[in-house]
Amino acid sequence: MKTIEEAFIHEGYLSIPFSYNGAGHPIIKVTVANGFQTNILLDTGASANLLDLEFAKEIGLNPTPTGEKGGGAGGLTLDVFTIDNLTLEINGKHLQFTDFLSMDFTTIKQSLITNGLEADFHGILGFGFFKKTKCFIDYSSDRIFIQNNFYIE
Repeated sequence: MKTIEEAFIHEGYLSIPFSYNGAGHPIIKVTVANGFQTNILLDTGASANLLDLEFAKEIGLNPTPTGEKGGGAGGLTLDVFTIDNLTLEINGKHLQFTDFLSMDFTTIKQSLITNGLEADFHGILGFGFFKKTKCFIDYSSDRIFIQNNFYIE
């Protein structure tokens, strides 16, 4: 009898392990532009894929203002930036995105720190990611399985 993981891998899914941050949110380890490694939060309730604005600038991604506002922690409205053609490396696979956004994560991180938690992530994979991939989240083995047409070897 095959395990769930073996069955998904046989069907072409990528198995991605995750851990939990202090708030109980699943996070995955990724490598972004210029080889920078960081944690990305998996958030099925987030409307977009986001990188922290300060982090995006630090690693040379040059976020471009969209002229739009987006929701932040505590109901704040924040400037939204776009990042063109972002590649994330996860488990040796390169996932290419054309729809990544960027916002200031300061209030999100302050909220976590105020509650005694670590702000140990620089991005969020939200609805855009989950809609684009055929994904299954297996909380019993702390893995997400994705099948899509936007990753390359």
